[in-house]
Amino acid sequence: MSFSRNLITQVEPYMQSQVKKPFLLGLIDGTLPTECFQYWLRVDYPYLHNFLKVCSLGILKADNPQDTAIMLKHVAGIQAEMLDHEKHAAALGMTRDEMLSFPMGPLKYSYTRHQLASAYHGNLGDVQAAILACQWGYGEAVRRLTRDRPVQPDNPYVEWFAFHGDPTHRESLEEALDLLDRQAAKSTEAQKAQMAAIFIKSVQHETMLWDEYFNMTLWETYPLE
Repeated sequence: MSFSRNLITQVEPYMQSQVKKPFLLGLIDGTLPTECFQYWLRVDYPYLHNFLKVCSLGILKADNPQDTAIMLKHVAGIQAEMLDHEKHAAALGMTRDEMLSFPMGPLKYSYTRHQLASAYHGNLGDVQAAILACQWGYGEAVRRLTRDRPVQPDNPYVEWFAFHGDPTHRESLEEALDLLDRQAAKSTEAQKAQMAAIFIKSVQHETMLWDEYFNMTLWETYPLE
């Protein structure tokens, strides 16, 4: 089994936990409160903006045209996802500026710092390891949820499932996995351990974030004197 596929296998318990989270169960049942979905839009949109920065560092660190092209494809995919967010936001009376100005929750902010720091201080393999959990997790969660209970036509989140369950995303994921494998093939054991640790930390963020979205967690704040 390849390096990247082995990592995916290792984090199976996290995916099993994710598909039992109230946020995702509410999406598939169509019962998720609109306020929770709006919260997710508000905190995920600036996260995607940060994702573009992470991929930009990947472009800089790519040392061949093939890997550069894959990072550029990642960018195009995130741009499409941002447009999808804007579509949902507009339907709910929210603007792009509202999403960009809303403060991310504590864990969401932590996730962006983890990804950005891993990309800034590491190599291309570290960049890919940092973002892989997001690229893999949404599509895999949707695949499992819809396998067990098909999305009903009157589900208010049917378009969310259509986007994140789009099979064309699988091609980009396979390219991401192959890129990580190429980086692992020329890495030391210590470097591979670092990539694995970065990926697992991202998976932990992804798993716990479903609760932050559902609880609409905000920073604890007090008046400053």
